[in-house]
Amino acid sequence: MSINPRSFIESADLGNIEESVATVESPPGLNLDKLPSAVVSGTALIDFSGVPSLPVRAGVSEALLFASRVATTSMKAGNDEDDWLAAYTSNLAKLGFGISGAAVTKSAFKKAGLEVHKAIIPFLTVAFGGAAIGPVILAGLQNLQDMNKDEPWITLFDRQTRRFNASEMHFAAATSTDTETTVRYAVARLYVATQKTAVLFFKLTKAEAEFESTTKTLIGNNSLLVMMEAQLRQKLAGLTTTFIAEAKLQ
Repeated sequence: MSINPRSFIESADLGNIEESVATVESPPGLNLDKLPSAVVSGTALIDFSGVPSLPVRAGVSEALLFASRVATTSMKAGNDEDDWLAAYTSNLAKLGFGISGAAVTKSAFKKAGLEVHKAIIPFLTVAFGGAAIGPVILAGLQNLQDMNKDEPWITLFDRQTRRFNASEMHFAAATSTDTETTVRYAVARLYVATQKTAVLFFKLTKAEAEFESTTKTLIGNNSLLVMMEAQLRQKLAGLTTTFIAEAKLQ
């Protein structure tokens, strides 16, 4: 059944926006019309270095935020991280994204004591199709140990990773042509014994080495993304500047 993205945006339940905004620290000064080359949007860290069009960057950012928020609001008692991810993916399809190549891999890290941000670099390099795609994210993870752990993007991203009983990190690398935008989307899910204040900074132990990854490709029409952007921004209202935060990776 075909779903009109405009109708979906208008009818979707986002929950209590004001309450959500109050629980997350927002970096000041974000301009949604001039998004930088990397942003944290809802659950995802997005690399826009391959998308020169600022309106398209805004459309993709707000679409991912919208899909994430609607998925969270739709969760019921007894749902788990798989239910949330299925709802999120379904919402992206309703916004007009073509979705292909979904694959799930379960594995375990071999090196105990390895920092999480270093452990996921090889996985992301493969998921993105090489180091030339998503270079801002990959460089940021390489240099993460030299950054301030209280940087706004790290704080916001780490908060969004904790979902149900897993820490689930979403990474997206976008590239575009004149007509469409392709997003290589990777989800790294870590099952941890205890809650961590910053998942990107803790070291893996034998009990914390279970790793599950999902990769997929999203394809969106640039004209549709730009057309939806104004409606998405209006619907999201106070959420946009809080959950689309500048990611100072370089």
